[in-house]
Amino acid sequence: MRNILCNIINPLSDQQAEFLPNQIISIEADKIIAITPRKDFVGNELEDYSHCLALPGFIDLHVHLSQYRMRGKFEPALLPWLEKHVFPEEARSADQSYATELARMFYKALYQAGTTFAVIYTAPFESACEAAFRVAAEMGVKALIGMTMMDMNTPVALLQDSQQSLGTSIGLFERWHGQKPDLDYIFTPRFAPTCSFELMQRTGDYATRHKAWIQTHLSENTSEIAWVKELFGSDSYTEVYAEAGLLTERSIFGHAIHLNDRELGLLKAANAKIAHCPDSNFFLKSGEFPLSRIEEIGLEYGLGSDVGAGTTLSMLYHAKQMNYRQGLFPVSPAKALYHITLGSAKLLGMENQIGSLQPGKAADLLLFSTPPGFDPGPDSLSQLIFFASEFPVEEVIVNGKSRL
Repeated sequence: MRNILCNIINPLSDQQAEFLPNQIISIEADKIIAITPRKDFVGNELEDYSHCLALPGFIDLHVHLSQYRMRGKFEPALLPWLEKHVFPEEARSADQSYATELARMFYKALYQAGTTFAVIYTAPFESACEAAFRVAAEMGVKALIGMTMMDMNTPVALLQDSQQSLGTSIGLFERWHGQKPDLDYIFTPRFAPTCSFELMQRTGDYATRHKAWIQTHLSENTSEIAWVKELFGSDSYTEVYAEAGLLTERSIFGHAIHLNDRELGLLKAANAKIAHCPDSNFFLKSGEFPLSRIEEIGLEYGLGSDVGAGTTLSMLYHAKQMNYRQGLFPVSPAKALYHITLGSAKLLGMENQIGSLQPGKAADLLLFSTPPGFDPGPDSLSQLIFFASEFPVEEVIVNGKSRL
C-alpha cells in the first residue's frame, strides 16, 4: 500500500480540469483504491509529495521508436527528409542488438518525459519490432507497437516483399495480441506512397476481420498528396485508404492536415481517429492542422510527439505547441491536457483503465516538482504547460510501480 500526499490536476473533459490540493492518493498493487482529502485521511504512513503536482500518465498517440536518435535533423520538407535522414537511420535497426539497445534507451526516455502509454512505429524489420515488444514487457511499458510496412518506392535496405510484409505483421500480431494486458500489436503500413494497393487492401481486410488496430500517415505534405494521386489515380488521399479498407473505427491517422470536406466525411463515417502532431507539422513545414474544422465535424483526435520529426518526447511540450500552432484559434490548458490524457484514452477505448486519476483505474501517475516559491492553485495547469521545463518530473508510477 502506498499513500501519496500531493496536489492533483485531473482532466474531466476537453473544457474542464479540476485542481484538488492536499490529497492522498492510495495505491494497492496496480490500482488507485482511494483519493482522500488530507484532513479526512486516517493513517500515519504517508509519502510526502506536498510540493508536487500529480497528473495522470501521458499518452503519445504517434511516435517512431527507430527515429529517436535522429531528432532535430533538419530538412524543410517531408519527402527529402525521409530520404536524407529517416531511411538511413531506420536501416540501422536491422541489427537486432542495436534495435534492442535503442528500445531500452527510448522507453527510459518515455518514462522520463512522463509518457505511460504510447502508440509506436518500429523500423520495417521483424527483429526490431520483436525487440521493441520484449523490452517493453521487461520495462513495464504500455503500448500499441507495429512494424512499419513498405513494399514499394523504398530503399533496398528497407524494402519488403508484399506477402512477406503482411505475413510477418500477422505473425507479430498472433504472437503478441492478448499475451500481455498492456501490450498489443498495431498494423502499420507507413503511408500510401510506399505501400502497394494490394498490401494495404490485404492488411485492411485482416485487421478488420480480427478487430485489430491500424496506424498510418495521411495528408501530411502537399507533395506527398500529389504523389499519391499520381500513383493511385485517385481524386484524394483518403479515398485511396477508404478503397483499401483502411478506414475503420480502430484506425489512427497521423497528421491529417490537408483534407477536404469529403475526406473529413469519410473519416467521420468510419469513426476513424486522428493523431495531431503540431511540433512535427511545423518542423517539416507541412502546414497547420485544421483543428477547428476537426472539432466541428466531431472527429476524435489526440496528440502525438511524432519523434523523430517531433523534437521531444515531452507531451507537455506538445500540449503547448497545440496552442501555439493554431493561429487565432485558442486552445485552453484544459483542452490540451485532455488530449494527452483522458481524451486519448477514450479514443483508444481505455478510459475505464487510464487517462485520469480515479479509484479503480490503473495507478499510472506523474509527480512534478514545483519551482521555488510556487504556490499550487487553480492556474497551476496553465503554468505547467507553458513553462514545463521548470517543473521536473520527480516520480513516474506505472501500475503502482516507480519507473524512474
